[in-house]
Amino acid sequence: MSDTRPAQLDDALLQRRLVQTGLYAQVLRVDSTGSTNDDLLHAAAEPDAHRRWPNMTVITAEEQTGGRGRQARVWSSPAGSSLSTSLLLRPDIPVTQRHWITLCIGVALVRVLRDRDIPAALKWPNDVHVEGKKIAGILSAIPPQDPAALVVGCGINVLLTEDHLPTENSTSVILELSRAGQEPPMPGTAAGAHLRSTLLCDWLEEAAALLQTIQQHGSVEPVREQIISTISTIGQQVRVELPGGTAVRGEAVGVEYDGALTVNVRMRRRTVLDPDAGGGADDLWVDEPTLRRESFHAGDVVHLRPVGGPA
Repeated sequence: MSDTRPAQLDDALLQRRLVQTGLYAQVLRVDSTGSTNDDLLHAAAEPDAHRRWPNMTVITAEEQTGGRGRQARVWSSPAGSSLSTSLLLRPDIPVTQRHWITLCIGVALVRVLRDRDIPAALKWPNDVHVEGKKIAGILSAIPPQDPAALVVGCGINVLLTEDHLPTENSTSVILELSRAGQEPPMPGTAAGAHLRSTLLCDWLEEAAALLQTIQQHGSVEPVREQIISTISTIGQQVRVELPGGTAVRGEAVGVEYDGALTVNVRMRRRTVLDPDAGGGADDLWVDEPTLRRESFHAGDVVHLRPVGGPA
């Protein structure tokens, strides 16, 4: 009986480039899992976790069936089509700076995509987009049993065709390579697996270099401006959707040291009762009497969208 499974990641290449070079303590590939983030969160809870699951441990899955993004949104990946990868880190930096680690992982991916002529950029707080379409999402979590650790997961659309994208506002590496005038590999082929393998190595090598810089200085300060310069959200007119159905509009003008996005708020959405609608409610956008500068943390934002289009 022939093997109909998609070609898999090149384990030997991962070990040679990422582990034997000393960049990572271990890189483990699994055929299928619910969530690579959950796998490492559970691993960090084991009694001997520091020995079995040291700093700079990576798990990557050929297939992820129960991954989650922000606001518990589902993020799954068919076998052999994406990169579903999580890192277990124990960064020796102040706790107040640890949210920048998530952005560092995103910056590393942006750089390797740009090296392939894909015009990627960070969308605050944790997505990588290409001209408004999402190509990757990043999610971090702190293991309850090991608050000094940080698990950062990233799902990257690599070999997904138009028919298999998770949303109409998504894209993939092969689609963007084609738009850049390159001949992308076909999904399910050895060439497709090679693209996934080399992209994973390039990304994790770039991430390791940024993490080493942070570790050497005991601070994100040496790379903070590099991160901010990669965030395309800054300078955009945005709509910030907040809990309870409220929202604001204005220009995103910066990222604060605590990771919050600062917006010059010009309009605010309020819900008002509409007697003509049988006691229902309507949304009403109200101009602010004066421009208000407000900051929003990632955990308090339901959606962040550019004004004039979905993202």
